[in-house]
Amino acid sequence: MSALDAYELVVGMEVHAQLNTASKLFCGCEVEPSAEANTRTCPVCLGHPGTLPVLNQAAFRKALTLAVALESELEAATELDRKNYYYPDLPKNYQISQIYHNIGPGGTIELLRSGQRVRMHNVHLEEDAGKLIHEGGGGATSTVDLNRAGTPLAEIVTHPDFRSVDEVDDYMETLTQLLRVLDISHARMNEGNLRFEASISVRKQGEEELGPRVEIKNLNSYSAVRRAIDYERARQVALLEAGLQPRQETRLWSEDWDPNKTRAGAYEQDVPAEHRASLEAVVALLPPGKDGWRGRTGFMRSKEDTQDYRYFPEPDLPPIALADDEVAAIRAALPELPGARRRRFVDALGLPQKAAEVLARDYDLADYFEAVVAGGAAPGEAINLVLNQVAALLNEKSLGAAECPVPAAWVAELIALMSELPKDLVLKKVWPTVIKEELSPREVVAKHKIEAVSGDAIREATDAAWAANPKAVADILAGNKKAAGAIVGAVMKATKGQAGPREVNARIQELVKEAQDRQ
Repeated sequence: MSALDAYELVVGMEVHAQLNTASKLFCGCEVEPSAEANTRTCPVCLGHPGTLPVLNQAAFRKALTLAVALESELEAATELDRKNYYYPDLPKNYQISQIYHNIGPGGTIELLRSGQRVRMHNVHLEEDAGKLIHEGGGGATSTVDLNRAGTPLAEIVTHPDFRSVDEVDDYMETLTQLLRVLDISHARMNEGNLRFEASISVRKQGEEELGPRVEIKNLNSYSAVRRAIDYERARQVALLEAGLQPRQETRLWSEDWDPNKTRAGAYEQDVPAEHRASLEAVVALLPPGKDGWRGRTGFMRSKEDTQDYRYFPEPDLPPIALADDEVAAIRAALPELPGARRRRFVDALGLPQKAAEVLARDYDLADYFEAVVAGGAAPGEAINLVLNQVAALLNEKSLGAAECPVPAAWVAELIALMSELPKDLVLKKVWPTVIKEELSPREVVAKHKIEAVSGDAIREATDAAWAANPKAVADILAGNKKAAGAIVGAVMKATKGQAGPREVNARIQELVKEAQDRQ
């Protein structure tokens, strides 16, 4: 067993999700990420003396909706607090956040792929900081854009329940889908409105006590999260194997870390030289980053404890009572959540796990699929058409499922036709004509007089296939029903795919009875 395998990975996640409101959390400034720098500000979000915050009710309701969806242990009231810290990009030099009475303490989330339930620590509401912009070599010039200062965030914190990168990946995908389904956040990492931070520690297999927690910031993609966890696990194991204890600290992730260009001291307390080779051997197994470099975590600052932020209740905002009827209304309006929907598709409809995951990731496509089933199609047949023919059409036209030009009822009708006409005939002739002429499948069949080979032609083709396939006939008579596929395939080949499957199978049953009567 390698040194890495001797240790258990322990991960907790913090996520900052920008709420998709029109205005900021405590003022009326427009939320517009693409606006020219410092043009979406006012005295309130610039922290001018004498200004007072006013809570954005839409932002509060979105955060409360998330807490209800996660089954948080809601209290009778919630309140906001001041978090005091030096923020170069938050002018008033403190952040309005929550710690003592969070909007959503506790709760769980059911993961999309595995069905695992992860314990939530809390959901709380807070304002975002602005954005520092460093330009020139070594950050010679720095400016600040305060358009983002005061933007509403939901911070979502889990317990340290993850034991693998795959579990973290499952969580990130599930949470992203949840935020979109609830219409709480656009959840686009590339636009900065969804930011993940991983708190990582390792401990010997079988131990109960948690190791020192290292928080990784600057993670701007799912890939970065996965690779940062992989690297940080290897780094901490190498430290422990060297007899050193990892520190509780905050580190940055550098996607294209270059040891020749990194500023001095940025990567202090990395693995000692005598153990670096073993670390590098593990790192070499990880996927390379941009330009072939493999990422590294680097020291940012020692990790603060709660007391370092000198929290106290926000004096300019009163506590907010959570009305039972409002919470009940939010709960009643919740859509089916991603994990539960995936589970229902598997357990109740019998869909394969992967197909259920695809639908649970795309609610419009899932709604379309369910409409096909509601039109009378069997779930197994519906999923095949939706994930193949319908998905190909949407991809070709760059459309979402909600914009599909073929109604779900027509797809259900197409499936029904497959019991009357050969499948190949339906898919290769009827389906393309449905798309081209915008007619229902039965209208296409009637207009173009599409017919299957039937009657005497079917009888002759089936009899010929029966005579030409003695082994398949013997297997059928021995009770192997699947062997009939060879006969059906021969008939389809002879009729160029235009034989009606019902008539072919009916004639096969007649031939079976005749053969049994002769025995």
